Amino acid sequence: MNDATLATILQIVSAALLVAEIFLPSGGLLALATVGTLVGSLVVAFDQSRGLGWTFFLSDIVLFPLLGWWGVGKVARSRLALQAHLDSGEIPGDHSAIGKEVVAETGLRPVGRVVLDGIRHEARSTGRFVEPGEAARVVGEEKGRLLVRPLP
Repeated sequence: MNDATLATILQIVSAALLVAEIFLPSGGLLALATVGTLVGSLVVAFDQSRGLGWTFFLSDIVLFPLLGWWGVGKVARSRLALQAHLDSGEIPGDHSAIGKEVVAETGLRPVGRVVLDGIRHEARSTGRFVEPGEAARVVGEEKGRLLVRPLP
């Protein structure tokens, strides 16, 4: 086996290790193996000839970012990635309290406590401040708190 063949094999192995690093969590071990085989292939290629070394180096500059971009895109669209969007701030769960009336136990300025069906809950007013004892309606949930709007 000549040096050009060995350098090519090392390039293919380093590309395969990069793709494996993207899909398999290894704590960076596959990344270290990728760098090692990549450097080895470049050393062997430059040892064979300067032209081959520069060809491999320039192809690596193009190939490896493209492989990384492709792999990360594949992971983002796969079952490995979180598919839910958490931008609303709402928590999944029972929304049965929405629409019910509550009574403010403390002042909601804008955060305080309300009583719903005899149980205390943290709440945040979405409108004006709510005084203790004043009635309000639950309009949503956010980060474990009830969102309430004062009754007119």
